[in-house]
Amino acid sequence: MSLEFRQEYSADLRLPAQGGKTFGGEPPASPRRSAPGPFASERSPAKASILGHVLKLGLRVSLKRAVVFSMRFARHPLLTVRWITFLSEFGEQYRLGLPHDDLVRKSIPTFFLHGASSGARLDLLRDHFDVASEVLSRRSLMALWRGSTLEMGTVSGRSENYRIQLQLADHCGARHEGAFAIRLRRQSDDFALCTVGFVFVRCGDEAYSLAIGGMQGPKGEDAKRSLITATRDLGGLRPKDAALLVLQGLVSEGHAACLYAVSNENHVINRRRLKRRKMMLADLDAYWFDRGGEPAGPFGFSLPLTDGRGVPEGNRREQSKRAFRDVGAWFY
Repeated sequence: MSLEFRQEYSADLRLPAQGGKTFGGEPPASPRRSAPGPFASERSPAKASILGHVLKLGLRVSLKRAVVFSMRFARHPLLTVRWITFLSEFGEQYRLGLPHDDLVRKSIPTFFLHGASSGARLDLLRDHFDVASEVLSRRSLMALWRGSTLEMGTVSGRSENYRIQLQLADHCGARHEGAFAIRLRRQSDDFALCTVGFVFVRCGDEAYSLAIGGMQGPKGEDAKRSLITATRDLGGLRPKDAALLVLQGLVSEGHAACLYAVSNENHVINRRRLKRRKMMLADLDAYWFDRGGEPAGPFGFSLPLTDGRGVPEGNRREQSKRAFRDVGAWFY
């Protein structure tokens, strides 16, 4: 079993810690975000730059997407302006350049948590990027900001290699289930075995964790066979368990006691038509319970964090578990 990592870290992306959020009612006031000294004079040009970027969106995306974005702006003008303003200030503060069009088009009213207010959803996204600036290096954050896919590492099974990727959730079918997503792929044919959408969350002044908005398995006629084959190849570790371990590793330095996960009741698919809701085959509640989860607010479940320590001479399953967790823990 082997691992491939890019060990690169920049510690210049820290933001002031924020208190916890309340997602059920009126969202608390967000802290002011001001650019550090040398960048303060560039604020007005940066705002003008993103305004032009947004106004020219229709020239870069399909007509359908442009119309949907325009209709959303007409229906939620204040919310959209607040989101675009945040993108402008955050991108300016960390010199990330202009955000990818899919970040500009992010659908705040349908994001992540069913039943939450739009203001609470916006706070989720803003906190996500604030924490991401602490967890990720500037190079990684910039790549995601601009829509690139990051290779986190590779884990080898008996006869196959498995790549772990980090990308915008919008680019892997998890747009409403998170801001970022982990995707586990079989290296030989690039077949996607599991996709998990998530957001980083604050857990107090000094701690952070993440919340999982959904888990998607493979599609197609060979989906079940592919999962069985991969599980055997990894010594009995299922692909979605492998992805969960990567996420645990990603917040291993966050000083949090648990991960969070959205329940069946709180999943965003519940706002869709009944026909669409029936397409969701996974029972998230059953899976969270099976992984030691307990019902908890504000998302539905809390999941225990493992310490990541294992017996060096353990069986292949234990080696696989340690390897996937290390991919997340060592990634910056």
